[in-house]
Amino acid sequence: MFILNNIFCRINKNLIRAMKKSCKPAMLGRVWAASRRALSLEHSPPHQFACCQWQAGHRPSLYYLTYRWLVFLTVTSIAVASFACQRLPRLYKGPKLELNYFKWFIYFTNWGYLLIAVQAALALAVVHRYRNEKSLNISCDDDEIQMPRRLKTPVLCRMYWLSHTVATDLAFVITLVYWTLVHDPRIHEVNALNLLVHGGNSLVMLLELVLTAHPVRAAHALYGAGAGLAYGLFSALYWALGGTDRLGLPAIYPTLDWNKPGSAFGFVALCAVVMMSAHGVATCVAAARARAAARLRPAAHDRLALPAH
Repeated sequence: MFILNNIFCRINKNLIRAMKKSCKPAMLGRVWAASRRALSLEHSPPHQFACCQWQAGHRPSLYYLTYRWLVFLTVTSIAVASFACQRLPRLYKGPKLELNYFKWFIYFTNWGYLLIAVQAALALAVVHRYRNEKSLNISCDDDEIQMPRRLKTPVLCRMYWLSHTVATDLAFVITLVYWTLVHDPRIHEVNALNLLVHGGNSLVMLLELVLTAHPVRAAHALYGAGAGLAYGLFSALYWALGGTDRLGLPAIYPTLDWNKPGSAFGFVALCAVVMMSAHGVATCVAAARARAAARLRPAAHDRLALPAH
């Protein structure tokens, strides 16, 4: 009996060790799979990317199509005006400079506004696609609902979702950082165009959050933070290659001066943190919108969220 007990004890110990060794990779595998799902751009039903949260039914409404055209034309016009109406500051008293219009593209504000225009164009394309999609004729009779088979989220929808997510985060951060750290009354004029690109950008994306039907995933904060870090890397390379701002100064922004690498790195890190915080705000707004729609218009909410199996 003593020998048998020893044998059983050894077997149990070996089994426990084997289970511990096998559980670690299994746990890591589950964490990796969960992370991939959280960061993926797959969402069902995909027609939510083409609909307004407050509409009835699963097909994009004519009102929402009109709204999408208005947003696209408005933000595109403002972006074009921002590029075409460049000029030296009214209070500038330095040496005479020849304005380089293409330096418009080095500024973070303009990166953000271009992305707003891109997401508006993609949103319009998504709406037109689903208004013309015959396979969306889902029967909503009480007896039986004919569902299409579950398909992967179309590339167009994924591109729109990604651009919308990053444009929202950038807009909120640009507005906050510009008016708190960058704006200098001696250089920057407070005119209509300045207010539109540094304040109207956040208002547009806030309106988008309130009206669109697709969700905002918390894990997608990494995409916005990545865009902020990408701009920080661009500014460092631009400085290393001898690039200057529109006034001939070596730093694109005074707070992002790579002649002082410590403060520049700190500013980039701060912006990445603020970007993730801004995404948290966007996630809360989208969740509150969906909850309000479910309470105020439960029938419309249920029809809009019909799953695609």
